[in-house]
Amino acid sequence: MKHPRLGKQHRGIHSLQFRFFACIATASAVFVAVMILLNLLFFQQYYLQQKKAKLTTIYKTINSLYNGDINILTDKIREIENSNSIRISIVDEFGLSLYDTIYQHDRENKFKSGMMEPFGSIYVYDAEELEKKGYTFSQLNEQNGSTVYIALIGTLYTGDTIMLRIPTNALQENQSVNFMFLMFSALVALIACLLAGFFLGRKFTRPITEMTDVANSIARLDFSKKYSGEHNDEIGELGKSLNQMSDYLESAILDMQQMNVQLQKEIEEKQRIDDMRREFIINISHDLKTPIALIQGYAEGLRVGINESEEDKNYYCDIIVDEAKRMNYLVRQLLDLSRIELGNTVPSLSDFDAYELMEAVVEKTQVMWQEKQLHIDLSGIGEQTLRADYDMLERAVMNYMTNAIDHTPEGGNIWLLTGEDTRHILLAVRNEGSTLATEEMDKIWDKFYKLDKARTRVSGGGSGIGLSIVRAIMHAHNGGCGVRNVAGGVEFYLSLPKATLSENPET
Repeated sequence: MKHPRLGKQHRGIHSLQFRFFACIATASAVFVAVMILLNLLFFQQYYLQQKKAKLTTIYKTINSLYNGDINILTDKIREIENSNSIRISIVDEFGLSLYDTIYQHDRENKFKSGMMEPFGSIYVYDAEELEKKGYTFSQLNEQNGSTVYIALIGTLYTGDTIMLRIPTNALQENQSVNFMFLMFSALVALIACLLAGFFLGRKFTRPITEMTDVANSIARLDFSKKYSGEHNDEIGELGKSLNQMSDYLESAILDMQQMNVQLQKEIEEKQRIDDMRREFIINISHDLKTPIALIQGYAEGLRVGINESEEDKNYYCDIIVDEAKRMNYLVRQLLDLSRIELGNTVPSLSDFDAYELMEAVVEKTQVMWQEKQLHIDLSGIGEQTLRADYDMLERAVMNYMTNAIDHTPEGGNIWLLTGEDTRHILLAVRNEGSTLATEEMDKIWDKFYKLDKARTRVSGGGSGIGLSIVRAIMHAHNGGCGVRNVAGGVEFYLSLPKATLSENPET
């Protein structure tokens, strides 16, 4: 595959500008050559033909005016002679000279049938053509060879004979001078045509060269170059079409890039979901494996009577019951989380006081925090009215509270707080203890994600599901949740949009 930048290397003898110039140069050379060839081959014949035509016209003019009296035409004949450089002779039927340009006074010269020898010249003509047409042409040479004539010999209406003759010596001189001038003119014309071809070639090929550069840029996916010509012809239309194609391709490629980015995100999201699914299966298998093994082991022990006392039996039964409860609790949490995430559990909105909600959570966890001799502070709760699903929101705050109790040092403090801004109402649970690493603040909301208990808390009674349920509950309320490190501890918060307060409660 050729690299797009190689396009510029083809400009040379194969370029459109050079071919345009070569065409003009060839056409000019052919034109000059044809002109020279025509001059060499046909100029003499053309010159003689023009002279014969002139002689014929003069003959017809004199023939129409002459009535036999030469004195009447003398002035007219002299005018014709002076304006056309022509010699005129008229003789009667007896050969007597009636008029001659030079020797008009010599009337004794004879014009004989088929031949006339006045002034030392010999004329040979076609008598048959003379009789048929009334006039004929002849070429004559003086005896000394100094002058060559082309002559018209004709019969007038009066029966007299007229001879019109033009010297042709100038023909050779004119042909030579004309040829030299033609050669010089042809050279100048050829040079002018070449220069015109060069500049015209540049002018006509410049927009094509510009469009080529634009096309090469498009091939490199660089759409910054545009055709800037203002021609109103086909080239201009082509340039506009090229610009439109560039804009269309740029837009199409941008759309494709955005689609690729979106597709990549979808692929990554699918991969993340697949990874979460595999992780979910592994985690749920791990979390269920231990209680199932314990239940199986203690149940087999009871069946084979490995214990001998009633106290051992009760202990085995308590272990089996505890592990069954743990499995039941884990399964119920997973079912609740799935229902919320799938939208099967829709919040039932009602208005209630934030303090009442937080106080109820403290009362339900009283046994837990009193056992660790913790201090609970409710003074940070303001007078906010909440509009939400009471049970779901209580469960979210309860998860925060149990996690705080688990991870607060014995004799430590827990604060329940509320706050608000222009758009949200915040509910927070803050406790003393270790802070969270920044890179783990997003991970703790994933299912089954557990941290080192020595540094942080675990949610949902150690299942790693509790915070996932909190996130699902707040998502169902169009709200949010989060965590931040504070001085001496950690604060988990819920964000409930105020917009929900204007909605009618669901029944």
